[in-house]
Amino acid sequence: MVYIVAGATGVVGSAISKELASENEVIIIGRDEEKLSALSKEIDVEYSTIDLDNTIEQREFSKIVPDDKEIKGLVNCIGSILIKPLHGTKIEEFEDVIKVNLFSSYYLLSSFARRMKNGSAIFFSSVAGTKGLSNHEAIAAAKAGLEGMARSAAASYAKDNLRVNVIAPGLLDSNMSQRLLATEQAREMSKSIYPIPKIGDFNDILPVVKWLLSDDSKWVTGQTIHVDGGLSTVKPR
Repeated sequence: MVYIVAGATGVVGSAISKELASENEVIIIGRDEEKLSALSKEIDVEYSTIDLDNTIEQREFSKIVPDDKEIKGLVNCIGSILIKPLHGTKIEEFEDVIKVNLFSSYYLLSSFARRMKNGSAIFFSSVAGTKGLSNHEAIAAAKAGLEGMARSAAASYAKDNLRVNVIAPGLLDSNMSQRLLATEQAREMSKSIYPIPKIGDFNDILPVVKWLLSDDSKWVTGQTIHVDGGLSTVKPR
């Protein structure tokens, strides 16, 4: 059995890849071949590059996993953040956000879904996918679309016992959030938004990923699980 982790060189993707590779066969996917190569050597896994600007036909892409390998899990950590009001967002920026956050998930799931009977696919949304946050229009559109696609896919592939779920975090301390958390003042302001005032990290996410990939969650599909300090649902004061 093999697990696929896309966006594997980021903070969260790297943590997931290392955790899975300790006991499983893993294939990591990303766009930075130098970083992929270094990580693959570190944790002794295979890797493949993905270019969302020049994707190949899905049947060809799916060949990165040999036909005799059962695909047990797919985790897509490919993503981006854009915080701008809609009137200040260029069409190229909007299209890029959709491509990175939504199209990548379509491409990966459409490439591997038919080979994932009894498997688990996990995608990453954002609290902005369900809660209206100012200046998040582009990322909200992409993530809300992702959540809708995942629910429909959960219905389509339930007959194969392929579970499709989404994790929707709040702001995480990661490569993507470096600009947003560049100063201590910015970090404190970001923390203050959350009912549980902290910035998330991969340790908050990893247990949820492991659970969704395991048989302990064998009756869970079509769900969006919020890991956001309560921001999406709670107003304590």
